[in-house]
Amino acid sequence: MSMTEMEHDQLVQMYLTVWWKKTRSAIIYRFVYRAGRLLELVHGAGEINEELSSRIDAEIDHVITEAIGRPWRIHTTRRQRAIWDAAKSVCPDRRALLRLIKKDKAVRGFSTVAPEPALAQILKGHLDVCRREVIGQTEHEERVWRKLLRVSEGLITEYQTKQGTPPWHGYRCSSEHFRQIRARILLDMQDDELIAKIKLSTIDYYFGRFCDECRDFVGTDVSDPLIGGGPWEYNAEDLLLLKACIEKLDNSLRDVIDAEFFQDRKVISIKPDHSCIGGRGEKHSDGEFERLRREALRQLRICFGERK
Repeated sequence: MSMTEMEHDQLVQMYLTVWWKKTRSAIIYRFVYRAGRLLELVHGAGEINEELSSRIDAEIDHVITEAIGRPWRIHTTRRQRAIWDAAKSVCPDRRALLRLIKKDKAVRGFSTVAPEPALAQILKGHLDVCRREVIGQTEHEERVWRKLLRVSEGLITEYQTKQGTPPWHGYRCSSEHFRQIRARILLDMQDDELIAKIKLSTIDYYFGRFCDECRDFVGTDVSDPLIGGGPWEYNAEDLLLLKACIEKLDNSLRDVIDAEFFQDRKVISIKPDHSCIGGRGEKHSDGEFERLRREALRQLRICFGERK
């Protein structure tokens, strides 16, 4: 994969994670803008029979094709291409939308809420579900990750304000930062039932799983005492060494690393319950997957430390 392709994939991931609201808003706008005929079909429909249901289904399919299935512009920038690919990856399920529309009174004109915003609200919830499926995230994980990321961003902003410069490369993924997040939660967020009792190891897990920046470190912590301790920056040589260490792992361990940190779904498939199926058809339970993950990281730390 070329650097350009890697940069594109990273931008797509950004539009599915950090910039997800921009992606979702763009899809909703384009869909609702083209949904005039769809809203006409469902307006005033009490009971939707099979014939009307088929017509609605066909119109939903048409709107999806027009809104997402075609390039958004003939000449696009890198970011426009990335948000378009992100949108295509979370393409709405027309059958699911049909069921939601059938159940919603407002979108059919039986409420004080106008049909357009009602349809937008349906799409918002549905797209969030589609996104969670694409990135392998449960609703609970999404809520926890959103709060942890907010605390992280706050700490980074405070660092920049005090030091007059951004933190070192890899700070967000360091044990030091994770401890600061835990301390901030203990000090200021003890009434938040979602994360008040979160463990340091759990914070580590969330950043390793859902933070694109931290996937580059594959668990070899930038302040890990096994590799010398103290904050330092990764460079091109470090990444080459890390790649060599990964390649030395047994297949099962390498598959787990690829899935957990690089989201290589061609190699291994992560389910919301963290069970997985290896490239050779091996299925691992939650406990087995976690055991393999920890063993892989242990070997990587040792290998990386020796090579440094």
